[in-house]
Parts: sequence; structure tokens; C-alpha cells
Amino acid sequence: MKKILIIIFIGLLVGCQTHEKEYKVIVPNGTPSIAQSHIEYNQNELNYSIDRVSGPQSLVAAFTSGNYDFIIAPINLGANLYQKQSPYQLAAIITWGNLQFISNTQIDDLSDLEGETIIAFGEGTINQMILETVINSYDYIDPPIIDYSASSTQESMMMFLQEENQIAVLAEPTTSIAKTMTESIYSLDISTLWKGIVGQSSFPQAGVFVNNNLTTQEITTYLEYLEISINFALENPEITGINCQEMNYPFSDDIITNSIHQIHYEYKLISEVKPTITTFMEMIYNFNPELIGDFLPNDEFYWSAQ
Repeated sequence: MKKILIIIFIGLLVGCQTHEKEYKVIVPNGTPSIAQSHIEYNQNELNYSIDRVSGPQSLVAAFTSGNYDFIIAPINLGANLYQKQSPYQLAAIITWGNLQFISNTQIDDLSDLEGETIIAFGEGTINQMILETVINSYDYIDPPIIDYSASSTQESMMMFLQEENQIAVLAEPTTSIAKTMTESIYSLDISTLWKGIVGQSSFPQAGVFVNNNLTTQEITTYLEYLEISINFALENPEITGINCQEMNYPFSDDIITNSIHQIHYEYKLISEVKPTITTFMEMIYNFNPELIGDFLPNDEFYWSAQ
């Protein structure tokens, strides 16, 4: 069955292949890379050279050098470097709202955070803006305290596991890892809370940035591949987990399989969600304009096939 599905997938991709040039892609090693993992699994046949990287330094270098054809990265990073003359435009969004509150005791809504200390990561980043927007929407008698002493979702998880009766903020697939390391763990999806507070389906996270020296056909071909890859992962999480493990992803196949439907993958062309993105950019600007290069991106930041 696995071989049949892979053959079908390759057939779909190769069937729309129209180029012989090798294209360079860079993607963070984690949830964004899982989204494109089936392109990566077949990259030789599809003429893509894919670099998976950890940390922001390599992404910053990619934006400033212009050496890559496609960059998958946090949308605020791309906006920030666009203001510094980066040649990349935002073409699509692929991940939305990948944050969760987790607890050793049941948490059903924001009232369960009353008087608690919440371990979190990402002080001074968009994560802080999102958490404060969500938490400040509730009228607490005894407001929760957000402790930003964790430097990453992994460190937030380790601090959570060290003591009982903790509440922490994690991101998938770390949440799925945590659930394998303790008997009782409850989670509350921050994306769901955001929808009720802000009125948008979720908050955008990873986007696809395209080099402005590419043709419309080159860009749309890659975006078609990526949409197929995301849909394949959502429909075949077990095969996706196995393939990622074969490519030495930093998570086990079971963790990838179990986390895929919690990550909020959804492929959207920028033309479909531009009002949502511009509203989110305005929120970032009001929170800390430095995160997007001190200016709101102009229309040229958003790629269009027109």
C-alpha cells in the first residue's frame, strides 16, 4: 500500500513537472519541513535541492543573499527582511496557529488559568503578542503570570515535566512528545481561543517566500507541488512519518504521525487570505514594529500571479 501511494504521489508531481533547472529551497527543520516532506522525499526526480536548517541565522542569510529560489519561514521574518531590500515576496501560508497550553490537570477554557504561572517561550516575539492577546481577553480576578524563562518549546516542555501542577505553552510536535512522557496531560488549543477573540480562523505562522527573479510558471509549479505535499501528509500521516524518519528528521515517525492533525496545516495562496495577513501585520506593528522592520509591508511584498 505504501509503494502504491508513493507511486501515485510521484505521478501527480512529475505529471505537472515542466522544468529541468534545479531549484534551491530552504526550510526550518520542524513543522514547516514536514509540510513539504513529500517534495523532499522525491527531490531528485523533481529537480529541487532542499536544505533543512535549525535556528534563524540560516534563514536570515538566505533572505539577504538571494541565493535560494524558495524560502519557507515565519512571515514576520520575511516582512522584516523585505524592508531591508530582500528580493522575496510572500506567496502562500502553510501553517496556522501551532501553539497549545498544556497542563497536568484538566483545562477547558481561559478561566482555568486563573492565578496560575504559565511557562512560556518567545518573549519579545509574536508568541508573546499572541499569548497576551488571548490571556488579556479574559477578566481575571487573579490574572495568570507568564514566565518567559524558557528559550524554546523544547525547554518549556522540560520545565513543565520537572514539576507537578504546571501549565506551559508548547508547539507541535513538542506537545505530542510531552504526551508520551507523562501519564496525564491536558491541552487547550490557542488557535481555537484566538478564533473566538480576534474573529479570524487562526494566526498565520510559516509562509512561502519566492524570489522575484522567478517566472510565474516556476512559482506556480512549486506551489502546486507544495499543496499536493501538504494534502498528502494530511491524508497519509503514517507514511509521512516513515518517510521523514528515513530522511533523518529530528522526530520519530510516531510523533510526526500523531502531531500532523494538531499542527493546523492549511495551504492558502496569499491572494485568498491577504486581508487576514494584513490585519495580523498591523497587530504585530502595534505590538513591536521592529519585528517587521519598523514599517507595514506594502503591496509589493505580496506575490500575485496577475
